[in-house]
Amino acid sequence: MKEGMHLQETKGLEETVKPTKEVSEKQERKMEEFLCSQNKSLEDFKSKKIEESIQRNNPSGYCTIGLPTIEFPKFSGDGFDGWVYKCNEFFDLCKTPDDVKVKLASFHMDGKALRWHKKKMEQSPITKWEDYTRQMKLKFGAKIQGSGIETRETDATPLIDTKRPRRRICEFKGNSGEEIPKLKESHPRFGPFYCNKETKESSRFLSLSKEEAWEHLLKKSPARAAVTIEIYTSAMRKIEEEARATYDGGVVDHLSGPEFRWMMIKDGCLFLQLVLCVLGGGQQLGYPPDHIISGQKKNYKDIKELIEAMFFVGNQIPFTVLKELMKQSYFKNVIKKWKWEQPSDLCRTALYELLLLPAQEVHDSRKVFASRFNWLQQQQPSDLLHGLQLLILGPKYEGEEEEEEEEKDLEAQHDIDNKISWSATELRKVGIHFRRLNRSNGSRGIRFTNSIWRCKAYPILYLPHFYVGDDTELMFQNLRRYEISQKLDQSKQEVSTYLLFMSELIRTPGDAKLIRSHGIIQGTFKHNLELPRILRGLDLDGSYNKNLRRVKLQTNDYSPPLWTKYWQIVSFVFILTILQTVYSILQFYRG
Repeated sequence: MKEGMHLQETKGLEETVKPTKEVSEKQERKMEEFLCSQNKSLEDFKSKKIEESIQRNNPSGYCTIGLPTIEFPKFSGDGFDGWVYKCNEFFDLCKTPDDVKVKLASFHMDGKALRWHKKKMEQSPITKWEDYTRQMKLKFGAKIQGSGIETRETDATPLIDTKRPRRRICEFKGNSGEEIPKLKESHPRFGPFYCNKETKESSRFLSLSKEEAWEHLLKKSPARAAVTIEIYTSAMRKIEEEARATYDGGVVDHLSGPEFRWMMIKDGCLFLQLVLCVLGGGQQLGYPPDHIISGQKKNYKDIKELIEAMFFVGNQIPFTVLKELMKQSYFKNVIKKWKWEQPSDLCRTALYELLLLPAQEVHDSRKVFASRFNWLQQQQPSDLLHGLQLLILGPKYEGEEEEEEEEKDLEAQHDIDNKISWSATELRKVGIHFRRLNRSNGSRGIRFTNSIWRCKAYPILYLPHFYVGDDTELMFQNLRRYEISQKLDQSKQEVSTYLLFMSELIRTPGDAKLIRSHGIIQGTFKHNLELPRILRGLDLDGSYNKNLRRVKLQTNDYSPPLWTKYWQIVSFVFILTILQTVYSILQFYRG
């Protein structure tokens, strides 16, 4: 009986607890659902933040959906250059945010690479990928040959050429006591040297800002803005290392990859738009008719300011950047719309032959122009001033050996340099003639020949084209400063040497007129009268190179052969005899 009552009480208790248990289980399920929803919300929040970060670093909106899974490249210390290349490709494909690149790379390191990473982070943590790889290259990158350190080269990563360009973009420091020129406030700034020294954009041309020029390019490009941005950034990424190496003194080392690339894109696009404006194609750029760059409002002063800025030492964009930008659809379409003519002055000739002519699909078919064009392309100038220098110098004359001066001849060379040269008028009086070299030759082709023609000596001094215009003095001053900024020996400052040679040859307007009569000087009569003053004002002082020293010695030592003097006497007597005979015949018939 008691057992039955106990069982009944137990069942009653279970019936009482059962609702409570169900409520408890229901609460647990709700709690689990709540926790799941919280976790999902947290994951969604993280995904949203990551997506926002990717969008900030991916203005083009490029999507990687559908691509196969790609493993991040591993690195243990060998094949550094190949590893960095793969990392950059991975970051570019996956649009990895800049602030996680270093951390992501460290997860895939082992061996000596990981040990180096730990030590570096303990000493001075680096968060920027460009700075990190630059430091890493000092440890694991290919070493320069001859540095005393063993070079490494694997099958996967061949040894790259780490040699710097022959010429680099740098500021003009000037010689002792020489006043250093400064960019005017109204001049546009290009590149890193003067960008921090911009005070205000007060020029009428600078109302066209870099941002406005870039936005205009995006608007006028045939592709969508996102696609155009991706095209330009990819183009700059290909040549970034070469472009960075063109600048001197580590001036761009503090710039991250995106910062440097966008500087090159925006500065370069404005630079090229202004180049096309100077060459007369401003109306083809697509700006409104009343815009300053369209051509209706610009004047001589505006153009002169642009030329001063574009040829200012240090205010330069690497030539490889300008060439890459010229390949893009916007600039190609502008070039196709206009019939461009060969300029006659020096600065526009440089812009035309160095930037515009290579971008044209149909080049000049004349053999002389083709020869000079091909030679200029092979030289690969570092910037516009280097290209202008090459344009004036031209290729070495055939048969000319590489210049190698011997120390024992320095005193004799100095004596020749200080020897007074004859002017063009004086050379003509002793019988020396002048001839113009073809356009494929520059100052390196200057030479003196002395041949026999019609039983008499016929000495000829061959000179290249000499462009004279409104901007001649400015171009020559900038070239002289450029050669000084490159820290070249005086005998290697070839443009300065050439101008010194011409200043001794052209001392008076009469000398300029004589040279111009042979088609050597290109310019108006007014500019010819100004040429002697311009050359004197350059304050040239230096030594000749081997070729010009030889030409100077040959012309100064020239004197007509003795037999030519006798020939002149015989010719004079012969003419008198003829005249006397004619006179006698006339007298006979009159009588």
